[in-house]
Amino acid sequence: MADVPEAASGLSWFVALPDTDAGDVVLSSLRQRAIGLQMITHGSGRPWLVGRWADDEAAVATFGDRRLVVIGEHRLRTSDLLRLGAHARDPADLCAAVRDQPGSFHVLAATRAGSAAQGSLSGFRRVYFTTAGDAVLVSDRADVLAALTGSDVDEESLALRLLAPYAPWPLFWQPVWRGVHAVRPDERLILTAGAAPRATARWHPPEPVSDLATAAARLRDALSDAVAVRVHDRDVIASDLSGVDSTALCSLAVRTGTRVVGLTCVSPDPLDDDLPWARRASVDLGGVIHEVVDGNANPLPYDGVGEPTDRFDEPSAAVMYRAGFLAVSRRAAAHGARVRLTGFGGDELLTTDPVLQVTLLRTHPGTALRQLWLMRAAYRWGRRETLRALLDRRSYATWMASLADGVGASGSALSGPLLAWGAPVWTAPWVVPDGRRLLQQVLRERATEAVPLVNDRGLHGRLAGVYAGAAAARHLAQTTRRIGVSVALPYLDDQVVDACLAAPVVDVSSPRDYKPLARAAMRGVVPTALLERTTKADTSIAADRGARRHRADLLALSEDSRLAERGLIDAAALRAAIEHPHDRTWYDLDQTLACETWLRSLEARAGDPLTEER
Repeated sequence: MADVPEAASGLSWFVALPDTDAGDVVLSSLRQRAIGLQMITHGSGRPWLVGRWADDEAAVATFGDRRLVVIGEHRLRTSDLLRLGAHARDPADLCAAVRDQPGSFHVLAATRAGSAAQGSLSGFRRVYFTTAGDAVLVSDRADVLAALTGSDVDEESLALRLLAPYAPWPLFWQPVWRGVHAVRPDERLILTAGAAPRATARWHPPEPVSDLATAAARLRDALSDAVAVRVHDRDVIASDLSGVDSTALCSLAVRTGTRVVGLTCVSPDPLDDDLPWARRASVDLGGVIHEVVDGNANPLPYDGVGEPTDRFDEPSAAVMYRAGFLAVSRRAAAHGARVRLTGFGGDELLTTDPVLQVTLLRTHPGTALRQLWLMRAAYRWGRRETLRALLDRRSYATWMASLADGVGASGSALSGPLLAWGAPVWTAPWVVPDGRRLLQQVLRERATEAVPLVNDRGLHGRLAGVYAGAAAARHLAQTTRRIGVSVALPYLDDQVVDACLAAPVVDVSSPRDYKPLARAAMRGVVPTALLERTTKADTSIAADRGARRHRADLLALSEDSRLAERGLIDAAALRAAIEHPHDRTWYDLDQTLACETWLRSLEARAGDPLTEER
């Protein structure tokens, strides 16, 4: 059963209501579900935005009967919005007026003629809409809309969430609630009285800049502004201090003069070298309070997996990391930090993806071929299969339909050159035959109308990876709001995404260089020696230890399985796999775990929605 987030969660959320009597009806329903709601009105005086948000998260400007609102992480004030939107007349232009402002936020605008809403380019801040009678409702949470309309879980969409590593675009993007729709990150939702909702393009991938130095300067400026937004008016701020991406954020925070707490969580992996690099960074940067979290003391993956404390609006594998992530945020809170910077998004935007070589072939064929042969040797791809993948000219729709053929295979059997529109997908061995057949049917049917994000395999792959990563990061970030800590993800800000995608492909696609754009951007900011790091911690050992330590909790999920009740998995086969795991069991478990725990969390909402607020 869907519901609005309880006050104890600390989450911000909103619903945008139409400027009609129907909006008053929905407001009445919301007030029955939650108390202490905030509201911003239409020019007519009717309710427009209703929900919960912190005072410093929302900025509102009124231009007669026009409204412009931003909600999220920013440093905009009413005076700024009045200046920026002074000459805008329609909702789309009002939203576009703040496109160059740093931070991460939703933008909403309303006039007598209609309204508009947009999230962030990375998909970290999302926009959903649904219809209730003649009214169109908009929100940043799919479950809120489902609660207001009495929507049930869509069985096909739920089944698609069992695909590993995740369903292809746009299937992983669509909500699992019937009748609730998600707006693409690069689009803006437009609502006009008497017309159906429509989404219009608000962004196109940037043209590459001239050289790496120019791209690096652009990224450095964008990241500096992004960090400054989070540091603004704060005496202390926390920042993860581990890999290249988080070290860059920590370094930028130190340069602001604010007191910085560097957080390093040590992995159980004896080969993990995050700690020595982090210690060196804390010394070289100076002024960093270094908080080291012992990996043996911090909760392992799967800790508390059966406790539906955080109620996400869709299935999320973030549940397996929730306890450990929350524990590190508590360390930040103990130092008085109310914001924690994390490097989420850096890998998706800055790491060389093999499929970029397909893009590079058009402009630098010799370089692309040399780099492909290096990758072929490193990943042990066969010569013939590499050439076949490179010469593959199938459309996106044809490629998606072909994914159905691999649904029944294991993940290891699908390894090969990653040069297609996306990664192959598979199902866990405990998914029942009828479930696999359903997935194959849905993939083929949805493929007939599927189009890529852009008509470039490399860029499509990067964008799809960013969107998938942002979805998981969005859920992890939600877990810490209940302890008063906001998780900030500067790499997923619009200006940072745009800057990363503007780098010339030839300068960021070499398999010999580790995150060359990040290293170039951070010269003079991050101590020089730290920029030479080319390693990254592996979390697989922690996941394996966590699974073994919390095996009883995982086994409990196979008892009276909600997925089994829906005819999607064989609970006995799942139990047997957990009792006698092989080398891929925990990889196969992620999506099942996400769906099973999410379905159980819905049942926890079935009581009085105001219980925790009274």
